[in-house]
Amino acid sequence: MNDQTSKNPLLPPILHSFEIKRSKKTGTVPRSWLLVLLRIFDQLGDGVHALTDDDLYTYDYTLKKSRANAIPELLRKHGFPVQLGMGHEGITTRGAPGLRVFRAIQGGVVLEGRSKEERTALIKEAIEILRKELSQSIGQKPVKLEENVFQDSGDFVGALLRAVENRSNGRVEQALVGAKLQLRYPTEVISAQPTFAGDAQTGRECDFATGNIRVIVSVTPKDPHFDSALFFARERKQVFLVVGEKAFAAARGRIAREKANGPVRVNTIQDYVAGNMAEIARDRKIMPHEMCIELVTEYNKRIINDYDPSLQVVLPSPTQ
Repeated sequence: MNDQTSKNPLLPPILHSFEIKRSKKTGTVPRSWLLVLLRIFDQLGDGVHALTDDDLYTYDYTLKKSRANAIPELLRKHGFPVQLGMGHEGITTRGAPGLRVFRAIQGGVVLEGRSKEERTALIKEAIEILRKELSQSIGQKPVKLEENVFQDSGDFVGALLRAVENRSNGRVEQALVGAKLQLRYPTEVISAQPTFAGDAQTGRECDFATGNIRVIVSVTPKDPHFDSALFFARERKQVFLVVGEKAFAAARGRIAREKANGPVRVNTIQDYVAGNMAEIARDRKIMPHEMCIELVTEYNKRIINDYDPSLQVVLPSPTQ
């Protein structure tokens, strides 16, 4: 057992099931099995207590909420690709699917005694293991963008966000913001957050901190994100609340109603990451496209910790 699995009691049963289910021919785990496990951990993540068999299964041990439209909804909820090359009937695994894994984690009893934030983080880590396997199963490859988007950081960020829409789950946005901050403050170490945390609040009051600056990143900010922003504003920090395009107007309006739109600046992901890039390039005496390549390189270094090759970006050819 490695250090990762010893810290997260949800992982050993998952990985053991992979050993049993993995195809010797293709080396992949069946997609239907990954969906079964995703359904279990989704249900576990919706509550704060352990589950019983009756919470998850019908009287004949059919998995609840596993048919027809329930599966696309489940996949969208967790930022998984919806088109899996499977039928539209939902999960059709016979018997009592996932029951051994469910009982191995005692319905979630193995998480008892942990804080809500730690419980959420452990469940999300388990889901990210499923995401990695699903990427391998459906043959997802690194993101390949048109070479012209690497001429400008703003064009690149916009193109990347569109390319990973509905499967980033906040991870790409976190890596982009971290990469931008590392380029902006090259002499400092801008930490990379645990990528399985994604767009969730997991006990961190902010995602990045440097000097008097505090940066909070969320595609769809919730109350804890705003609470953290207001807390740092009261502490006289320079706060950046970086959100998705669709959440920008509402987030800016809420900060304005709190009369905190001075110390708390609301930015979209694209504007925040692309901002200052021209100035940084000028200070470094490099061309904008060279600055963009550095951003992509730093992004790749950060997102690689996610163990999901489909979120890596293929660098343009050296002649670009």
